[in-house]
Amino acid sequence: MIDLKKLEVFIKVYEIGNFSKVSQLLYLSQPTITIHIKDLEETFGVKLLDRHTRKVIPTKAGKLVYEYGKEILNLFKKMEKDLLPFKEEEGGLIELGGSTIPGHYLLPKIIREFKKLYPKIMIFLKVGDTEEIIEKVWSGFLEFGVVGAMIKNKDLIFKPCFQDQIVLISPLSFKGTEIELKEIYEIPLIKREEGSGTWKTVVEALEKEGIEVFRLNLVGEMGSTEAVKEAVKSELGWGFVSLRAVELETKLNLLKVVSIKNFKIFRNFYLIYPKFKNFTPSAKLFLEFFQKNTL
Repeated sequence: MIDLKKLEVFIKVYEIGNFSKVSQLLYLSQPTITIHIKDLEETFGVKLLDRHTRKVIPTKAGKLVYEYGKEILNLFKKMEKDLLPFKEEEGGLIELGGSTIPGHYLLPKIIREFKKLYPKIMIFLKVGDTEEIIEKVWSGFLEFGVVGAMIKNKDLIFKPCFQDQIVLISPLSFKGTEIELKEIYEIPLIKREEGSGTWKTVVEALEKEGIEVFRLNLVGEMGSTEAVKEAVKSELGWGFVSLRAVELETKLNLLKVVSIKNFKIFRNFYLIYPKFKNFTPSAKLFLEFFQKNTL
């Protein structure tokens, strides 16, 4: 193993070319500097410096060690700097994820309130579908996640944190306000992608009521709630979305929410995190804040 302190001494000797000046600069005796250089030469098995009466001349091997040594020390210093946020409670970086609805409509508000208390903590928010966020939390790429469906995973904690209602939306050209559940087969329906927690919840709720999902009149598939809303506004079909996601559109009369007689879909959003994990100080603060303000 290379002793970084000895490497630093060698680099200073190489740059200054004088043992006496390096001794004064680093507050080390000249014999100590000589020993450090000798130990480094023994470590590499090559001669690094030619010592003369008045000056020090690097060998070709010494020039090579100098170039690599500078990179090694710079990388080490950068690593130390980048690790500081993980040691400090009032600073640091938190990486969390949210499926579409929590990521777009819930977590930004939570983050805003948290940042008022801890402005030095940086927060990275990844928005994806439920399956993607669960996988990234499980694999350690994200510290926390908020998703719209719960799966069996012995390594993850799932805690309910918000309640949501999923509603059916239609273009304004539809004149009614309510349909019978059996009419769902006749509607041109736009579905979400297979990894979507919203779509999984819709399918489970419909199947529970005896609806054969394979018989639905699916006319398209969209990768986000925003895409579903735009498709509905463009009269490409109808769609199931979170009620939270269409508050603005219904106020502006851009689309309508259609009730299904004697049928409602409610679900929980879940805070997820690894069962066994040592959180950074900043991550602990966020977890405590989130649970206090939501659970």
